[in-house]
Amino acid sequence: MNKRVCIIRSDDGCSDSRVQKTIYTLSKEYDVFLLGWDRSQSGEEYTRKVKIYDKEYNYVLIPEAARFGLGIKSILFPMLRFWRRLYKYLIDNSESYDYIHSVNFDTIVPAFRAKKKLNKKIVYDVFDYYADTYNAPKLIKSIIRRMENHYISKVDLTIICSEERIQQINGSHPKELIVVENTPLEMPVESDFKIKSGGKIKIAYGGMLVFDRFLKEQAEVISSRDDVEWHVAGYGTLEDYIKDIASKKENIHYYGKLPHEDILALEMQCDIMTVLQDPNVANNKYSAPNKYYEALKLGKPVIIGNNGSLYKQIEQNRLGEVIDIINEPVKNSFNEALDRLIERKDEWARIENEAKRLYSEKFPWSKSEKILLDSYSKLS
Repeated sequence: MNKRVCIIRSDDGCSDSRVQKTIYTLSKEYDVFLLGWDRSQSGEEYTRKVKIYDKEYNYVLIPEAARFGLGIKSILFPMLRFWRRLYKYLIDNSESYDYIHSVNFDTIVPAFRAKKKLNKKIVYDVFDYYADTYNAPKLIKSIIRRMENHYISKVDLTIICSEERIQQINGSHPKELIVVENTPLEMPVESDFKIKSGGKIKIAYGGMLVFDRFLKEQAEVISSRDDVEWHVAGYGTLEDYIKDIASKKENIHYYGKLPHEDILALEMQCDIMTVLQDPNVANNKYSAPNKYYEALKLGKPVIIGNNGSLYKQIEQNRLGEVIDIINEPVKNSFNEALDRLIERKDEWARIENEAKRLYSEKFPWSKSEKILLDSYSKLS
């Protein structure tokens, strides 16, 4: 009988591409199910089936109503209720899993309590370092940072998404630390999804609709031009804004929340991708966004901001345009980058070949898959 893994994510985690890759990869050697938080309602826990690529998994959801994107104060009490119910579920269902795979600080607290009580192995997957995620008073941030570093030091295995994150978790002392890149699975995209195109140059964005991705700035630039169109999928704080502007502008198309394979299909049908994140959000200084790796794998020219370190590979290999999002108005920089990239249209074939080569040499998922499975095998 295979060992069993319970992966815990504090939202509708099956739509998260990193969660999908983790589930799919671990299921090659383990029986895996997902435990999540349904924030749309309150009620009794329930189980549904989710399909990820060619496999089905059980997805247990704990409904506890909480709104997205309103800061740590609005989510505190719903999260505490979720923690209480999550801990109870792990205790009451301890025979259904051998390993706990906890994603982010908002699941590690009850998961670690259950681990100690049941003597289970626990993995902490740091998608985002929590103290650098929300705007909160310095005292609260300091408390969260100390707590998160404590858990990183106590769990059996810690996973981060880039080497840069080692600096971010400075102060912790992980027993075992690995880097699992945010690269896409090496599988063909199986999707019938089709975009609505007016025949113009197509720009893709699929992901969280939040302020720190400069989506309003991009929307304003694109809506003012007649040579490009924007194809957007996702959900989050800016969903109503994106819906509204898409209803008014013929060159902006919003497709709602899509499964990851459909987002990849959307990106494949577009010409340009964007990777813009506000460097004033501390987590973004160490980010390794999915969109960066997806652009390389799909061979798409990219417009990327000059924060972190990933942009340097775009700059060195001339795989797109790097814009100054630290010292310059983003609207102006983005608009000018679009002009330059369109002028370079005869280079797009070279960019496609170079980007795919860089991806296959440096970032194939097979490398991260081996690291993940090898590390899990040492937990036994």
